[in-house]
Amino acid sequence: MSTGLFTPAALRTTTADHRLPRRHRTPHAKSRNGCYTCKQRRVKCDEVKPACGACSSRGDPCTFPTPATSISTPPENVRTRRKARRHVLPSHSLQPLEFPQSGLSPAQHCGILDLAHMGLLTRFLLHTSKTMNLHPKRIVVWQRVIPEIATKREYLMHLLLALAGSHARYEYYVSTRADSASPFSDCGVGDFAAGRELHRIIAHHQKGLQGFQEALSRITPATAEEVLCGSILITAFAFGSLSICDLDDSTEPRCSNDNELPSTGWLHLCRGLVGVVEEHWITLKLGRLRSMLFYDYINDDWRSLAALRPSPSYPRRTQGSQMLSIFAQGASGAVARLRTFETTISSSHAASPATCSSNSQFTSESPSDAAGAFDADYGTAIDKLEDLYMRILYVLQFTESERDCPASRDLQIDLEDAGLTSWPPLLPSSFIISLNPQGRLEAADGFSFTILAHFYLTLVLLKDLWYLDRGARREVRKIARFVATLNNGTLCTLMEWPIAVIEERVKLS
Repeated sequence: MSTGLFTPAALRTTTADHRLPRRHRTPHAKSRNGCYTCKQRRVKCDEVKPACGACSSRGDPCTFPTPATSISTPPENVRTRRKARRHVLPSHSLQPLEFPQSGLSPAQHCGILDLAHMGLLTRFLLHTSKTMNLHPKRIVVWQRVIPEIATKREYLMHLLLALAGSHARYEYYVSTRADSASPFSDCGVGDFAAGRELHRIIAHHQKGLQGFQEALSRITPATAEEVLCGSILITAFAFGSLSICDLDDSTEPRCSNDNELPSTGWLHLCRGLVGVVEEHWITLKLGRLRSMLFYDYINDDWRSLAALRPSPSYPRRTQGSQMLSIFAQGASGAVARLRTFETTISSSHAASPATCSSNSQFTSESPSDAAGAFDADYGTAIDKLEDLYMRILYVLQFTESERDCPASRDLQIDLEDAGLTSWPPLLPSSFIISLNPQGRLEAADGFSFTILAHFYLTLVLLKDLWYLDRGARREVRKIARFVATLNNGTLCTLMEWPIAVIEERVKLS
């Protein structure tokens, strides 16, 4: 088997070398889209798919980079550009997430049945499956049902192993920061410092996503359950990516760039779940994954209670964290301030329709920042946020624990049943588009990210779920830095409360 090193024959020298005629290479076009294996070997790839000629002759695995989405010519202005992108099919946005890569190629880790992959499967069964939910019924689904379904489809096993790998990488970072021993030394998962496991995660994520897209395109009632299983694994990985995307190969956080936009790619991976459930609801609610579909407090019960109690008390605040207490004090006021700002920019837009012209240039404090604001559908996004916040406050008004567990754990389970992680698929498509600004950044873009920061707060309220807390906190701080660069005093004021919540300090205003 070739090692890619020079052979002894290639290193021989003779005294007659100077008499040999100089050899010239035949010029050729450089391969830009070759497979990972040829790129690592630094040889020309003929780019024949699914396996190029060089890899076929050597018997090596052959994996090509995911084709980049073509970029069309920008429309004339922000409003028309957002409308043009509004009707993109959900499957088109299911692109693999990007992580920092160096050294090894993902193509080296594409097999399913090697020892390291068995280690990832062991980690999932013993560790990851116990930390994905808080409700006992859902923990059982992660421990038994999802692994059983994944053994029947290779793409599901890839998605499962990618999730287990991201959990292992996160715990390795936490254990390194705490100067403790690796928590997975007995699971066959090592060499994270060299970056091997990050490439393994990427390879599993890409292969699993490719298989999921194929299964989604030909979904039937008979395959709906396994496609839902894939949607759950993809959504969990998307949340988990927030906690591992800024870890480099030395397991230390990368230096934050003050001009770096907050992460939004993970949101697109969560968009397909609702479509699968709606299309095959009758089948899925009778299946083995039904516990993942029913949440006790995703309803409007809070509306009737709010009418009865204009100034509600929260007897369970003492059972939760200081962060939850601060959240309860300011949630209603935060939603009201967002609505006030949304009304202001909407009114400015209605009064100045000419601001939609293709030549308009907005300033951060100008009323013309409202251009494109209606396209972002801020009103619907804030409605979803208020519904979520009020369900949390509703849970805090319960009186006694109903489970045989500590009161703090009981409260966390009820918060999970309020659907704190259910919001990404429910956001309007136009609002998701507004989180990918084109060209000059304006206050309207800052307002979209400010609303997103308020959604992130719901994730940090859930404890003991590794894929939520750290990443959501970092994203809120990243949004605050981004908003500060826009020099808009009102937006900066709107971000004060989210920062106060994650830093657990009371904001008196």
